[in-house]
Amino acid sequence: MIITEGKTKRIVSTDNPNEVLIETKDDLTGGDAAKKETISGISIHKTTQTTNAFNLLSKAGIPSAYLRKESENSFICESCDMLPLELVTRRFAWGSYLKRHPDLVSTKEAPHRFDSIQAELFHKHAVVVPPLVESSSQMEEGQARDAYLKDGVWKSGVFTDPYLETGEGTWKLHNPKAPILDETTLLSIDAMMSEEELRELVEGIMIPTFETLEKAWAGIQVEGSPVALVDMKIEVGRRKRDGKIVLADVIDNDSWRIWPGADPKRQLDKQCFREDAALSTVANNYELVARLTDSF
Repeated sequence: MIITEGKTKRIVSTDNPNEVLIETKDDLTGGDAAKKETISGISIHKTTQTTNAFNLLSKAGIPSAYLRKESENSFICESCDMLPLELVTRRFAWGSYLKRHPDLVSTKEAPHRFDSIQAELFHKHAVVVPPLVESSSQMEEGQARDAYLKDGVWKSGVFTDPYLETGEGTWKLHNPKAPILDETTLLSIDAMMSEEELRELVEGIMIPTFETLEKAWAGIQVEGSPVALVDMKIEVGRRKRDGKIVLADVIDNDSWRIWPGADPKRQLDKQCFREDAALSTVANNYELVARLTDSF
């Protein structure tokens, strides 16, 4: 039985109440699902990438829900209550980071590389502000998409994947595409975890996950250049059997930016799809990345 179905995967129950099956679909989306294409076989490549990544992370001792590969486009995980968070780690300043830090210079010719990994949190529920609603509130992104996205354009006053400024007891949500200032707070919410859990999330899951995958990618050559892990996003959940926060969901070519030779013009990840590369090029990149992760 299907428990839930998202843009690119579905979660299916199993005979074991503590396990679920994640089945990847042959779909890619971009721009908050404003853009969508079906590419035959891409689910196989994404599943290969995910299972290779999780096998590597498991060997490194990083706590995760992943258990085993089930088929060419599915795998088995421990059942979790997912937290509505996107957890982003960065080695290079790119994408929305530059909108929040406009004084930082990072170009295709000279991307800025951080000495230490940067960790950021985003909420998966959109914030909707007046006059669209009476008072600022959160809304599940699918619901917001149905109500406020038309012809690929969001109505003014909807902020998807808001940036999270954490604090003891209270977290502030901000526009992820503008500098973070107190006066630009969209909404304040109760903290979703304790300070101790948050510290363990960053230091025990986010940073080690990035460091492990960064080292693995650096050991792989593409046309004579090592592959740089630029940034990545992961998700976590509370494992139902014990409440422990663990790495969950998927890690595939939709999750990271990877640049051979640390060159933004040589991207192999989902960004090529977002930038309207030919679907054949997108498919070839995903197949290549799947083969490369076999070396993890």
